[in-house]
Amino acid sequence: MEIGTIWFVVAIILILLEIWAIWHIMGSDRRAERKMLWIVFVVWAPFPGLPIWAWRGPRAVKGKAVLEEK
Repeated sequence: MEIGTIWFVVAIILILLEIWAIWHIMGSDRRAERKMLWIVFVVWAPFPGLPIWAWRGPRAVKGKAVLEEK
């Protein structure tokens, strides 16, 4: 496999992860300012942004889903 192909696959995976993260950020019940900061962080700094969002961000989405089940 060529190096160019590997980078292409990495870029596609990164774009898909960013779209998935933005989808979840927009669906959260946080304030609009916080959502926008997360989106900017995930898009402009994807390598530190995505792991930090995965560690700190999705809690609101999980909590919202748990509240809706009750």
